Amino acid sequence: METLALLWDGILAATDPAIFACTILGAVVGLLIGALPGLGPTAGVAIMLPVAAGFGGIAAIACLGGVYYGSMFGGAITSILLGIPGDAPSVMTVIDGYPMAQKGEAGRALGTSVFASFVGGLLGIAGLVALSVPVSRYALAFGPTEMTAMMCFALSLLSVLGGRNAFKGFVALALGLWLGMVGLDPISALPRYTGGSMNLFDGLDFSIVAVGLFGLTAIFTSLEANVDKPVAKYTFASLLPRMSDAVQTRWQLLQGSVLGFFVGVLPGVGASAATMLSYALAKRLSPTPEKYGTGIVEGVAAPEAANNSASYGAMIPLFTLGIPGSATTAVMMGGLIMIGLQPGPLLFTENPQFVWSVFGSFAIGNLALVFLTLLLTPLLAAALFVPTAYLYPIVIAIVVYGVFAIDNSTFNVMLTILAGGAGIILARLDYPAVPLILGLVLGPLLERNIRRTLIQSQGDLLVFIERPIALGLFIATVLVLSIPLFLKLTGRKKIAADEAEV
Repeated sequence: METLALLWDGILAATDPAIFACTILGAVVGLLIGALPGLGPTAGVAIMLPVAAGFGGIAAIACLGGVYYGSMFGGAITSILLGIPGDAPSVMTVIDGYPMAQKGEAGRALGTSVFASFVGGLLGIAGLVALSVPVSRYALAFGPTEMTAMMCFALSLLSVLGGRNAFKGFVALALGLWLGMVGLDPISALPRYTGGSMNLFDGLDFSIVAVGLFGLTAIFTSLEANVDKPVAKYTFASLLPRMSDAVQTRWQLLQGSVLGFFVGVLPGVGASAATMLSYALAKRLSPTPEKYGTGIVEGVAAPEAANNSASYGAMIPLFTLGIPGSATTAVMMGGLIMIGLQPGPLLFTENPQFVWSVFGSFAIGNLALVFLTLLLTPLLAAALFVPTAYLYPIVIAIVVYGVFAIDNSTFNVMLTILAGGAGIILARLDYPAVPLILGLVLGPLLERNIRRTLIQSQGDLLVFIERPIALGLFIATVLVLSIPLFLKLTGRKKIAADEAEV
């Protein structure tokens, strides 16, 4: 009951006109970002980061959160109308959403996606509210030794699950950790890897790198996309969710929301994996699995509920442990740091009003998005055909202005463009950007905790295995790192056995 009272107080605080306006602004921008093919929540949050930071306090994170879950709503629009995923989590929506549109049921598919997104978001918020306080209280027992082990475990998951190639994931992670060391040494204050430039004495500003690596890279790469498919027709009345469809998809909504939430909590897994697992589970449990892929509402409801629920699940490690579980929450962590707050268990004890007001803005935004999506779907569908020659220069101008406004520095603008170019190179070489950016965020924190632990133990390395929690996390880290090696060895043995039989 205490938690519900805190949430209610947070909702009331989030109705403040300034906070409410920033929540709606973020939600609308998120819808647009999600609907535009090639962008997605990470790019959207990165693009809005400098703008939102200017709002300050609760309004800034409410705006960034609105972009995050708003893009989850918007991603279904192009998936259903064009058969082109607006972002990675919407890939599974195409499988049944686009066939429904081809059968003349585009409005029904869109209405189902809106309702499923709302239900997934609602249950995701419930899980976020219910688990955040217990996790944060338990996390207060974490000292520098336990935090070192926790971050090693999180980084191991990210490197293995952050891309198709585990080796490239490790390389990207190592690059991010190295970039995190640029600047003054936190203990001796000696410059490291600065090349003599005083602009780098404070290190690489996370927000600058994130905007370039995700925002500009997504814009540059999406210029290659060609949207030439006809848009399916629908009426506004057909967009309204149907009670019969809600009843028909009730189990898919429930399992998608629950599965998506817990998958979202896992660092490095993300909403894309949540939607794939949810769709696969719904198909497996269905009495008529052969209908999946032909255009049925169950195939739209399951992944859409999962991706919205996963977005709230990913915020639990961010707010409670100060460890972002995905690239998008890593950018949001940058927003928290920019407004002077350090995410983690102390955030709940030192700034409880801030935390619950942000959670309240999530609840308001999730409800508002139902009406915003229904009202703006025709406009968003039309925006798909605005020539990129007009659209992207406007977006790039906003990015450049926002980056310059952080410190009124042209060096920041140059660094952002350089990060955008680096992002294109990484994408071409199939190196995942997620481990890199999270290595940049967690690297300095990991270094500080390691050095604090060694200072307290006077250099005794046994301290890392003498504490039970740290030992358990290090064992889990070793197991995770062993997965790719084990799979590779078993794969080779299987190939050798098949060749021997031949």
